[in-house]
Amino acid sequence: MAKIPMRTRILAVSLPVAILPVIIITLIFSITLFNKLEEQSKTFNTTILEQVANNIDFIYRQYSMSFTDIVQMDNFKKLTSPQKFSSAAEEAKFIEDLGEISSTPSPSSITRNATSKFQGSFFIAELDKVSLLKNTDYTLYSFFITNNNIDIKKLVTSRLFDEAFNSGSNLIFGKPEEGIITGYDFENLQMFLYLYKPDENMKKEDITKLLFLVTNKNFLPDLYKDISNLKYGTLYILDQFNNILSYNHPSSKDDYDYDEGKKSYVMHKDDPFYIKEDKIGFNDYKLLNTDPKILNTPRSKEILAQLDTDDVETNLTHSIRYRGINYLVCSGYASFAKTKLVYFHPKKQIHGPIYNVLLWIIISSLIIVIVITIISIFFSQILTNPINKLAETTKRISKGNYKLQIKTKGFFGEFTELAQSFNDMVKMIDDYNENLEEQVRTRTEELNNKNIELERAYEENVKELAMAQKIQTSLIPNVFPKTRKLSFHGLYLPMETIGGDLYDVHKISENKWSVVILDVCGHGVPAALITTMAKISFNTNSKKYLKASEVIAAVNNELCEAIQDVGDYFTAFYCIIDTNTHSIDYVNAAHNDLYILRSDYSSLETMSQTGPVVGVIKNLEYPSKTIDFLIGDRLIMYTDGVIEARNEHRELYDSGRLKEMIIANKDKNLRDFVTIIYNDIIKFKNNTPNDDDIAMLAIDMNK
Repeated sequence: MAKIPMRTRILAVSLPVAILPVIIITLIFSITLFNKLEEQSKTFNTTILEQVANNIDFIYRQYSMSFTDIVQMDNFKKLTSPQKFSSAAEEAKFIEDLGEISSTPSPSSITRNATSKFQGSFFIAELDKVSLLKNTDYTLYSFFITNNNIDIKKLVTSRLFDEAFNSGSNLIFGKPEEGIITGYDFENLQMFLYLYKPDENMKKEDITKLLFLVTNKNFLPDLYKDISNLKYGTLYILDQFNNILSYNHPSSKDDYDYDEGKKSYVMHKDDPFYIKEDKIGFNDYKLLNTDPKILNTPRSKEILAQLDTDDVETNLTHSIRYRGINYLVCSGYASFAKTKLVYFHPKKQIHGPIYNVLLWIIISSLIIVIVITIISIFFSQILTNPINKLAETTKRISKGNYKLQIKTKGFFGEFTELAQSFNDMVKMIDDYNENLEEQVRTRTEELNNKNIELERAYEENVKELAMAQKIQTSLIPNVFPKTRKLSFHGLYLPMETIGGDLYDVHKISENKWSVVILDVCGHGVPAALITTMAKISFNTNSKKYLKASEVIAAVNNELCEAIQDVGDYFTAFYCIIDTNTHSIDYVNAAHNDLYILRSDYSSLETMSQTGPVVGVIKNLEYPSKTIDFLIGDRLIMYTDGVIEARNEHRELYDSGRLKEMIIANKDKNLRDFVTIIYNDIIKFKNNTPNDDDIAMLAIDMNK
């Protein structure tokens, strides 16, 4: 085998050793940053989509109640009576007498009711009554001035009609099929269709009364227009048939004009290239998807199909490449309105903040590689002989001859210094060898001193953490305010030394008490700091405002200012208990379902979510509800650490078991009641480490 020259060996070793680590570190660093940014974007976008979906469902539930209210009105019963008219004039007079067509409709009119509750044009159709006034074999009442025409016959044979009939609520929201609505801007309109079924066992062909609302063009965009972060991507809102109801790009609100012919944004001479206020420029707009055909891609169809299943996942996240652009795709689902949300966020926007960093890393890496290559080639030509001599002498020294010195005759430049340094090192090793015991003693003493310093620092940290725990413990009341009409008892077990759950009771007046329980997204010191701010904010605002919705809206705005930039938030249940009226005014801000155990033990009433999480988006409305809290009733409040406690088999304690424990111990006094449930959770966990903080608070209404 031919001997490989030293020069070749130096190049073969030095170049890969220098280049490969740079490449590997750059790749790992890039992938880690990309994944981290995408994960943060996924979490943030999913939260926003959940908020939009909640807004849609909120409007849907409101409209459902409004339709139900209208069919109970006297004017509806009179309009839909089997009365027949002898002339068109008599029909017009009948409607006018009801106060429905005047310029100032009567307070009891359907027109007044629909105008105050709906956004759009409201109609009532009777399929079994001819109209002499309009010369049709059906009667259609319009309660708004509209430029659109409705084809009733197409409507009753449409998918909307079939789906409304098969739904449990008789109400459906979606896009009408082609030809049902004609006239101005008909392609951008949606419809709420409600079937009047006085008998739930009616057949489809027996239904003769329809109520429907043709919404305004901006009905859906108004629900998300104030969420500025959505402009960084394209949001599509679809009905259950995958018809597009709304999208935000292209839009008249865009910062640049959109050319429909070219299907792209255009920049005029006077347009700024970069919109500084919103941090989005022309190049970012060019990345936005403006082609609805993206929804026809296999991956998009997969997302829509998953949203159609009974077990809907609202946090589905995918990646799609469309027309040369990669998108992070987040989805959401409004379960009541059966509306789907799909959001396409260009990944280049997500990765934008690290491109400059990577560019400098690559440039620096290339410079290092070039310099190393040049140095390797240069030194490979002049290092062979000195290296061989150094290697030979080193072998002799390695056998234990520390008295040997390298002769530098024939060495040059840095080799002379290297040989001298090597000689000094050998002499130092020889000295160390002779004075090893003294060296060990000195080093041992130095290490002991360092250990003492570390122990002191550790003790100081323990003291500071204990102080933080003491401060947080003081936030959660151990002794509750004394009042004859209410009894309180609670327990709290943090996941770590300090945690992110909180409950608090605060006296507002002689007969009103504010109560809050919350759960911060996170644990440890950051979560404890947020609970401190939340406690102060709730106590302060409960003195300023009389309603639960006003208090929690003010707390949300204050906490957004404090924690929005760090991405934290919390769920909360806040209520005001009135011992005179025996009622609870409450807001459930994305918290768990809480319960009231009635005094006769016959029912366990649930207080479900009424609003979004706190601390994410400012100026949100938090609708409140009022529920009776009678003498002998018991209010049970807890955080998700209770129902999400796991045993060694990773099984959840879950809400079903909690309800069983509530019913099983309904006759226990308040302290025993809370203690028994708490002990059952601990027994269920069977020494499994806590995954989350556990907090419970129970309140009795006394005579």
